[in-house]
Amino acid sequence: MKQTADKATPVKKSLFRHLRSRPSGRRAWLGVLILCGLLGICACGQLRPYPDTFDPQAYKPIEYQDLLAPKAAGLHAGDKIRVKAYFWQYVDYDPAMIRNYLTLLRYPIRWYRLQWFAIYRTDDLTGYYDLAAITPELGEKYQLQRLDPVMIYGELSQLGTGLFLQVFHIEKIVED
Repeated sequence: MKQTADKATPVKKSLFRHLRSRPSGRRAWLGVLILCGLLGICACGQLRPYPDTFDPQAYKPIEYQDLLAPKAAGLHAGDKIRVKAYFWQYVDYDPAMIRNYLTLLRYPIRWYRLQWFAIYRTDDLTGYYDLAAITPELGEKYQLQRLDPVMIYGELSQLGTGLFLQVFHIEKIVED
C-alpha cells in the first residue's frame, strides 16, 4: 500500500506546480479581461436628447431598405431621418439584449425607460425591423394600432457596433 501512495503523491504535486508556474494562464485571464472591457465599450449605446421643437424638414427622407442596412446606405449615428413604415407592435423581448444591458451601465435610468417596437416595410409583413425605440410617454400619446401606416421621425443612434432608431415623432398616414 505504501508503494501505491508514494507513486500517486508526486503526480498531484507536479500537476499543481505546473499550473502555478505556467505564465500563459495569467496571460489568458488578462486577455479575457481585455476582451470583456472592449466588448463593454463597444456595446455602449447612446441616447440622444429630444429636440425642443419639431421641424419635419430637418429630417432626411430615406427608403425603408436603408433603415435595414444603414451602414451600407451611408447612414451614421446622429443622422436625423424620416421613413414610411407600418407599425406592428411593441415588443416584449429585448431586440439587442446584450448590447442593451451593457448600455444600462452608461445610462442606468434613461435607457431602461425606452420602449422597443417593431415595424414593417409593407402591410403584407415584409421588411421586419425591431430596433426602433420610443419613450412610454410618446407611445401613449400616439396610440398606434397594428398595421397603421406611419411616418417615423427619429435619429439614428449608436448601439454597440450597430445603430438603432430613436424615435422623436410619429405621424399617422391616411391612405385612400
